[in-house]
Amino acid sequence: MRENYSKFLKILIVALFLEVIVFNITSYRTFFGKFEKKSYESQELTYYSEDDDKVFLELENINSKTATIKLELKDIEDVVDYKVFFSDDTSKEYQGLNSKKYIQNYEKSKYMPLYLSGNTRNLLISIDKSIYDDGKIERIIINEKIPFEFNLMRFLVVFFIFLLAYFIKNSKILNEEYSNKKLSQELILLSILAIFFVLLSWINNYSQNPGEGKVYNKDFVDAITNGSFSLLKNPSDKFLELENPYDALARYDVERDVDYIWDTALYNGKHYIYFGILPLLISFLPYYLITKKYLEIPVVVFVFSILIFILLKEILLKVLNKFYEKIPFKFVMYFLIILCSGSLILYANGMSRVYELVIIVGIYFVLQGIYFILKSSEQEKNKYMNIFLGSLFLALSVACRPTDLIASFLIVPYLLYLLIENIKNFKTSKLPLIKLIIAVAIPYLSVGSALMWYNYVRFGSIFEFGAKYQLTITNMTTLGSRIWAVPTGIITNFFSIPNFILDFPFLTNHNDLTIFYGYYYIENMIGGLFVLAPICFMNFFIIKANKKIENRNLKILINTLVIVGLVIAVLSVMMGGSNQRYVIDYAWMIILAGILIFMGMYNSLKTDEAKRILNKFLAVFTIYTFLIGIASGIVSEKSYMQNYSPEEFYKTKYSICFWE
Repeated sequence: MRENYSKFLKILIVALFLEVIVFNITSYRTFFGKFEKKSYESQELTYYSEDDDKVFLELENINSKTATIKLELKDIEDVVDYKVFFSDDTSKEYQGLNSKKYIQNYEKSKYMPLYLSGNTRNLLISIDKSIYDDGKIERIIINEKIPFEFNLMRFLVVFFIFLLAYFIKNSKILNEEYSNKKLSQELILLSILAIFFVLLSWINNYSQNPGEGKVYNKDFVDAITNGSFSLLKNPSDKFLELENPYDALARYDVERDVDYIWDTALYNGKHYIYFGILPLLISFLPYYLITKKYLEIPVVVFVFSILIFILLKEILLKVLNKFYEKIPFKFVMYFLIILCSGSLILYANGMSRVYELVIIVGIYFVLQGIYFILKSSEQEKNKYMNIFLGSLFLALSVACRPTDLIASFLIVPYLLYLLIENIKNFKTSKLPLIKLIIAVAIPYLSVGSALMWYNYVRFGSIFEFGAKYQLTITNMTTLGSRIWAVPTGIITNFFSIPNFILDFPFLTNHNDLTIFYGYYYIENMIGGLFVLAPICFMNFFIIKANKKIENRNLKILINTLVIVGLVIAVLSVMMGGSNQRYVIDYAWMIILAGILIFMGMYNSLKTDEAKRILNKFLAVFTIYTFLIGIASGIVSEKSYMQNYSPEEFYKTKYSICFWE
């Protein structure tokens, strides 16, 4: 007990040292150094402007050492960009420094530490001309002491990280075998989920575009409540008179969202929503009917993301319990973190639009269906009711996203096994076979019939969901087969390297693509799935795993996850192209397969040394996947947090990048 208390105290002291000394290092230079403070009121500043956007404020003949420069503005509501240029003993000409963001309610953003050579001759500050014209510049101060800041949140995060590291290394609980009957282990897993819930809330809340289009959650709701499947707003006559309105280049003379509605399906002169109708029926429409208000898309994305994380945990535990008798509990922790981080659910919450909505809700229905199917395999009681519920949820996922139909093949081996067993025992008992057929057929036939009718009344075809008539960046009506684009898409979606940078959030998106002589859609990828979640590389050992793993059902599950995941990946490339959100459809399958192969290979190792090495690799993969998962949520497809919550973004940046 005393030893644990001593370790706790040491960790506390280290966290305090980092917060008080290291993270405030820029403050101590001016506290203990001798620098002459000079203040320049707005009327004392020399200014000039070389264009209509920027004004340059000049501080001449300083001729002394400078350690800091502070900008004081007034009545600033938005985050303001400013940049400092200097001339010192090294040069009479101005040299530029990195720019910084001014946040009215964050004091340290107003300061810039300077590390110049000898005496500073002149300083020049570039700022938006509108700031100067509106009289919002109060003064500029050089060598003002940078205030000390005890950032409680940063301190707690650092303290928790060190405490967690010590806990992982020394805790007996983590080195125990996993058991679903131990409350302490369950509480730890729930704590991990709680961390992801907090991250979800933070990313989702600060990554919302208030001006985002409301075609799905408003216009579609209005149409349905008025008894129409087509939107109430029709294309303009000017748009309909175009020779080929599906040709994006032919629309240069019409105005988007005025003459026509972007990314809707155009059929017989009317706009239709090609996105799945189920999210509307279970959330937006009921909410509107009850409150007469329109529900925001990010709220629904957040709620279903929470449910997805819960289901990922439950499915992971059910699979591990079923196929592995002995597994270190810390491995279960690692696997849960990898699965939640690598699934790209955080990424989807970084830009919650209708595109992400249908994917997230679809994934929820797929996972909920898989959960019920797994539950049916655990016990005879309510077996066929669980199969019915599993089939129903999997069938309903197609009403969110048509490609989710492929996910239903995950349960085919299990259903075939039951079918064969029930046929063998048919003479003894006919009821199980009848129950099985009813449990599977009724959900798929009823949901399938409803979707076919819905498609037919809109587009005159039971198999047309509307993507063919999509008004998007290319002509979907004549796009044709994309089979030759598959290698390009697989390389991009699986193995493209993230653009790591030395500035928060240390990651950017990119449109890098291998050479392909044809049309291929790619937009702002973060990176390939295998690079974002390295556990996926275990899938390359699938042939070896098939030889090493003795459990036949486990081998079937692993191979089914890989095959179904690859099929969905190929279809997404052929139908869409490369976009990070497309990877969400199959990411969890490939990651789960990698986890199961890892455990199979781990158990086959003969020496403890080899297991220790693999253990360390798994710990590193876990940390990497967790961090890159958070960064991908912050960056997202179009940096929504930075663009629409800049104050929160830059406060976070300056808390982490304490040296700025």
